Amino acid sequence: MKELLIFDLNPENCVIIGSGILQALKIRKSNDIDLVVTGEKYQELQKTGQFEVKINRNNEILDNGLLEIGTDWFVLGESYDFDKLKKNLVIVSGQRYITLDFLYRVKESWRKDGEARPKDLDDLNLIDEYRKKNSSSLDKGKGSPLV
Repeated sequence: MKELLIFDLNPENCVIIGSGILQALKIRKSNDIDLVVTGEKYQELQKTGQFEVKINRNNEILDNGLLEIGTDWFVLGESYDFDKLKKNLVIVSGQRYITLDFLYRVKESWRKDGEARPKDLDDLNLIDEYRKKNSSSLDKGKGSPLV
């Protein structure tokens, strides 16, 4: 992901959240990259002038049309910053992603709360299909740690 390299976004300062893990696992393509970064990295990126400050789900983010960057993600009734997300991540191709299970729990909570968008509901179905296809290897301990 050259977009991450341009801004020196790496496993030491960012976690890819949202549907990024779906693209990493080739479940579906993602149109943008949602990230949680360290506070220091956020300030550094804000100073570049290459991002617009926006509000997304009541959080301030930096947005350049492809990257949406925040310092935390308020999901499942709590705020997950960079350090807290470390408990729910996996490294794929050298980048940190939230686990597929964590993403599923987030989107399922939105469904239950009536906040899910059509694409969130589609993603829940895609994740279920992915799990079914991979269940035999997962049951034998040979599967991905992502599910």
